[in-house]
Amino acid sequence: MTLVEALGVSGNDVVALVGGGGKTTAMFRLARELTERGGCALTTTTTRIFAAQIALAPAHVAAPDATRESVTAALAAHRHVLVIGDPDGTGKVTGVSLDLFSRLRAWCPRVCLLNEADGSRTRPFKAPADHEPVIPIETTLVVPVVGADVFGKPLDVEHVHRPELVSTLSGAPLGVKITPGIVARLLAHPSGGCKNVPDGARVVALINKVETPADRELARETAVSLLRESAIEAVVLAAVRSAEPVLEVCSR
Repeated sequence: MTLVEALGVSGNDVVALVGGGGKTTAMFRLARELTERGGCALTTTTTRIFAAQIALAPAHVAAPDATRESVTAALAAHRHVLVIGDPDGTGKVTGVSLDLFSRLRAWCPRVCLLNEADGSRTRPFKAPADHEPVIPIETTLVVPVVGADVFGKPLDVEHVHRPELVSTLSGAPLGVKITPGIVARLLAHPSGGCKNVPDGARVVALINKVETPADRELARETAVSLLRESAIEAVVLAAVRSAEPVLEVCSR
């Protein structure tokens, strides 16, 4: 099963990836799978992305140069195009504005639009700050992501982005070992993994970096808890960097 199939991504979906533990890798994997099926994909971010990751797309268009003509011409030539802003001086490039995002949707209504909607400072688990995630209203699928490598690690700044917020939202004290219950409570929380989900959008959680039988057992336990929440449609267990990324799809 491909990641596109596991998440139920269609050729004209607008997908927002949030959380930590492999959002960028998952986004580019989805784009590659879509193009391999004969479709097209636009990738972008409404926050920031590492400048080095621009090379993961076959072509890119800078936001100041983005017009209907430039974007559609790049898609016709390459099928997958990354749209990004300017370098910010920290090794990253800025994202696109919500206005430009809406124009991209209008220019390319039958193209899947994939958006990294927040940052995690490379941590596998996070809680969103007040200003994030930046999820456009056009979004049809929100994918909260967590890395299975966080299970058993302390709830601290070394392993978690904004551990104080995770503690507040999950009810877990700082420093405690992270359990499936903590992860599930955070991902399902309306101020956590389900924050800013537009009305009518589906939510499918992605537990990434499931590399060992122990990881899989903990991920399954997390999925069971998540599926008790009406907001969560399904949970995908995966190792996105693997040749066969999808291990299991858990649903009601």
